[in-house]
Amino acid sequence: MKKQWATILAIILILLISLFAVLNVDVVPVNFGFALVSWPLIMIILGSLFIGALVTVLIATNTAFKTKKQIKNYEVELSKSDEKKQNELEKQKMKYEQEITKKDEEIASKTTKINSLEKELIDRMTHNTNSESVLNKK
Repeated sequence: MKKQWATILAIILILLISLFAVLNVDVVPVNFGFALVSWPLIMIILGSLFIGALVTVLIATNTAFKTKKQIKNYEVELSKSDEKKQNELEKQKMKYEQEITKKDEEIASKTTKINSLEKELIDRMTHNTNSESVLNKK
């Protein structure tokens, strides 16, 4: 539907320009500062229109190119930032894993110490009970 409206608008614009061209066929002098020429008015109007459109296209192309370049630079910066963030995350993860490993080793050593102390306590209690029974038997 959008293309149909654009086509209709283009046809109307072409008809208006054609009508304008037929109405403006008089020859007029144009002074460029270094030369004086006499051209039909419609040629001057169409030439001015063409030059204006050309300047507009060049400016738009330049702006689009700069914008595209800026977007590319931003994407590179974003990629570097993501990579830096990922590296920092990996460093922190490794640091915490080392701390967890260290804490697990401490827990394991303390658990071993607790078990040995429990065993020693049980041995002492058993030894004291055996000593008491031997003394009671005497």
